[in-house]
Amino acid sequence: MNLEPLKTESEIRNQSGTARLLAALVIVVLAALSILALLDVIPRDAFAAMAGKVALVTGVCVVSIFAIGLLARR
Repeated sequence: MNLEPLKTESEIRNQSGTARLLAALVIVVLAALSILALLDVIPRDAFAAMAGKVALVTGVCVVSIFAIGLLARR
């Protein structure tokens, strides 16, 4: 017998909506960095370092969002 409440559709949509918003933000940031690298405003080495850091920050944010979501349900 499962005593935990079922997930409502709005809770599932809330998490996926937050993840989509975060993904869209990361895409815009990486596109802006790519344009700056193409125009030689920033060196390509700096672009590689920034792109890696943006990807790592995104991973941390996604894991944090899901962890907070799990804690909020209980």
